[in-house]
Amino acid sequence: MKRALLPALAATIGVLATLTTSAHALSRDEILSRAKGFTYHPWRSSAANQRGTCASENASYVSLSAPGDYVGVPYDWGGYMSLFTFDQGIARGLGAGSQSTDGILACAVGLDCSGFVSQAWGVGHFTTSSLDQTSGAIAQASMLAGDVYNKAGYHVAMYSHSLGNGEPVFYEALGFNVHINQYGGFAHVQGYTPRRANNVTGTTATEPTGTLNNPIAITTFPYTDSRDTRNSLSDMLDGCGLDATKGQKGPEYIYKVTFAQPGTLTVSVSDDAASDIDVQLLTALDTNACIARHDSTFTQQVACGTYYVVADTFGTDNSKAGPYTLSASFTPSGQACAAVPGPTPYNPKGKLGDACNYPGNKTLPRCNANLGGDTCIYTSSDSFCSKPCGKTSDCADLPGGAGCCEDLGQGELYCLKASMCGGAGPKPGKDDAGGPTGDAPPQGEPGAQEPDVPGAPGTPSAPVPGGPSASGDGTTTTTTTGCQATPGDAGGASSAMVLGLGAGAIAMFRRRRRGLRSLLPFIFG
Repeated sequence: MKRALLPALAATIGVLATLTTSAHALSRDEILSRAKGFTYHPWRSSAANQRGTCASENASYVSLSAPGDYVGVPYDWGGYMSLFTFDQGIARGLGAGSQSTDGILACAVGLDCSGFVSQAWGVGHFTTSSLDQTSGAIAQASMLAGDVYNKAGYHVAMYSHSLGNGEPVFYEALGFNVHINQYGGFAHVQGYTPRRANNVTGTTATEPTGTLNNPIAITTFPYTDSRDTRNSLSDMLDGCGLDATKGQKGPEYIYKVTFAQPGTLTVSVSDDAASDIDVQLLTALDTNACIARHDSTFTQQVACGTYYVVADTFGTDNSKAGPYTLSASFTPSGQACAAVPGPTPYNPKGKLGDACNYPGNKTLPRCNANLGGDTCIYTSSDSFCSKPCGKTSDCADLPGGAGCCEDLGQGELYCLKASMCGGAGPKPGKDDAGGPTGDAPPQGEPGAQEPDVPGAPGTPSAPVPGGPSASGDGTTTTTTTGCQATPGDAGGASSAMVLGLGAGAIAMFRRRRRGLRSLLPFIFG
């Protein structure tokens, strides 16, 4: 325990704690904040993560996440775990994600579609076939942020909001990673059942303060801030990779500070006798980037760049959550930025305009919808990440200057570079970023069914909402699955058709959107 807060301050913050919802209630703020936390999570894949420790489980396993920086937890067939469990698995050299063809692997980490939704809902691991045990069917017109579209045995996608044209935006674990889907529309969930978590509260979702997506800004020193972690809607980090044995599984508040000169940062936290709030420092919102932690005070040399301070509840649950006061001071060293190495910046690939994986070069990274790169557009010798469009002005943010918005076939319009516009040469092909081609097959089309697994209706180990297994604390589950995913090939996994466009026939490699039936169906989750 640390120095006690002044009684009056503790009493004031204690009153605020009574306004929080019960431990089993889910606010839409919390659901969307958790969903975005998995979607925009930065992480690094190493050479060790390419095969992990999978030799005894699946000797042919190879991760689809080549060494490099990424945004969005990788898709893992049967995966259900917290961010901290994922980060520590990556640090231990486990495999980065897996597909259904790999089988359910204890040697790989990530999330599948139902594991993602279960984590965002803060419940135990339910599959697409057992989500009815923790949710109820609703009308499509009643969908609100944090509700889901579910197709038992196939896939589940979380609804976020609607675009100006009325089409929905989703968060989902699909293909290569957890990502935002802004272009699938209602066709993407045709034949799915809208569902709502049983214990969700509220009708709107805002952006809570002090979360992964909206850290509290520290702009001046000395700095002091008093809060109560029982009021926090963020419970995602759970620990520090610098000392992973110390659990911090209660709620936290996250702060962001950017230094324009090197110096010495000192941060301390004080709480009351019933609380236990620790403090840590990260160079990125990846628990493997934790460089300092203590139960009361740390002093750390910092360089120019951005850091994150976290006031996190110590323990295996939220029983030690409570009021705290965080204080921070900074003493400049007088050195130039170049004299002190700063945090190693994450440099994820797959942004709008980046060169991308296509048939002519499978070694390039794939486009990442979380970074704006929805689809890989390519010619015989070039490629770049693009996005769907409705008009040329939609392409204004394409690096290198706006090109045009043109139809690449079947009425699908994409942003093209200026050199590809106006009929100058053959139309390019495209390879969608979402990963192995296809979504869950429509009714009547063939595809593997969800296996009979724990958590499915009628099985004895199905989790009970509110019970011990419904804590959502991030326990790794690799013995159950909630959706189906089948890659095409280990290198990029795409379906292809040949189009006679421009000066000649070229291949179009793309992830099939559910509204189109011309491609062979794949099971995707």
